[in-house]
Amino acid sequence: MTSPAIGPAAGPYSPAVRVGDLLFVSGQGPFRPDGSQAGPAFRDQAETVFDNIAALADAAGTSLAHAVRIGCYLSTLEHFAEWNAACQRRLSAPHPARTTVPVALPGFDIEVDAVLWIPPADEDASR
Repeated sequence: MTSPAIGPAAGPYSPAVRVGDLLFVSGQGPFRPDGSQAGPAFRDQAETVFDNIAALADAAGTSLAHAVRIGCYLSTLEHFAEWNAACQRRLSAPHPARTTVPVALPGFDIEVDAVLWIPPADEDASR
């Protein structure tokens, strides 16, 4: 599953896969639909990553409000406070389970994967 609102996949993988009522979103980098990179400011990169996850969620009939797990990969833990601030802006309580680890990233500062719940179409959108 993909969305025209995200950049092209960087390899042979699906940007998202639906299994039952769960959506598994592959690692999303800070890339706009035209393939250009957001940034260099970390906040711009984080917002673009969340925009990409939100676009994939929307295509599957869910939203960031239904995130149950977030995995974040940072180029350095010096971005951790800004990452927390981005999560406060974009995710709602009850907040998803989360892991954050530092890794070597090729020219950008953040990549995020996610698992989201897809509520039945006739059900209230609250968790």
